[in-house]
Amino acid sequence: MKRIWMVQQKNLHCNYLPLRCGLKQYSDEQINKFSEMFKPDAPDRPKQYCPKTFTTRTHPLSGEYYVVEGSRFKAKPVVPEIRFKVSKVANLNLHGVLTVRPGHEFDFSWKTFPENDLGLKGSTFEQLRDELLRLNPKATLDTPFFVNLLEPL
Repeated sequence: MKRIWMVQQKNLHCNYLPLRCGLKQYSDEQINKFSEMFKPDAPDRPKQYCPKTFTTRTHPLSGEYYVVEGSRFKAKPVVPEIRFKVSKVANLNLHGVLTVRPGHEFDFSWKTFPENDLGLKGSTFEQLRDELLRLNPKATLDTPFFVNLLEPL
């Protein structure tokens, strides 16, 4: 099992809620109960998030992963633990071209893809592109990226 950092998810300050929802660690009923504790205009209200089912990286993922925080040398698993596997990958360039590898087909919609990658409702491809460029300072619009489908273990 390999370690993986989810920097964008950690920065949301919601204990990886979109990722946990995408991996079916929380039910819709649990999310609704949790959401009732927040004011409708709270900046960290759970209703603004949606399940994260993809992660886009500069390299393809494969196998099983667990999410960690901290430096490369002092990484610790998040609590409660988040584990997932990746078995399907597609190539993406930031000009908006997606190439699915044979045998790696998965349900994909350009309309919901940015939301399901960032975990934020209403996200656009431009926001996803900007976030990928921010998280990968050496990347350019011509850098190949890989869309990885996250599946619960």
